[in-house]
Amino acid sequence: MACTSSFNIIKARFTAFLEENGHRKTPERYAILEEIYSTNEHLDIDSIFVKMENNNYRVSRATLYNTMELLIESRLVRMHQFGDKVTHYEKSFFDGKHDHIILTDTGEILEFSDPRIQEIKETIEDVFNMKIDDHSLYFYATRKKKLK
Repeated sequence: MACTSSFNIIKARFTAFLEENGHRKTPERYAILEEIYSTNEHLDIDSIFVKMENNNYRVSRATLYNTMELLIESRLVRMHQFGDKVTHYEKSFFDGKHDHIILTDTGEILEFSDPRIQEIKETIEDVFNMKIDDHSLYFYATRKKKLK
């Protein structure tokens, strides 16, 4: 779990979002938020469902999907589709911009940041006279075999 004070900030932001948009503040929604912020993994709905079940917290898949939409809209969670047609979610508050390497042979998802990507974005903005609001960059790879 993220440190308590950090999670309290995240929870307060979610509460404000729910209130501003006329959504109910349910224990299930907060439990889902806490489950996502208790890990550094990229989770799909099934893995969140199982994790919650293992923690003796029953929540329907419909509630999971609906809550994920709210968390994305509130910018507390990011959604990714890494080419396997399964939607993955990750926390995004207090989390710097990063990109992903998906290892297709193991299913691992690695995160990295490289300042050169920011330079590329700035060059594109200058050349095309535009402002890039966001980006996602995925590399698909396999681990090299170790030579004996």
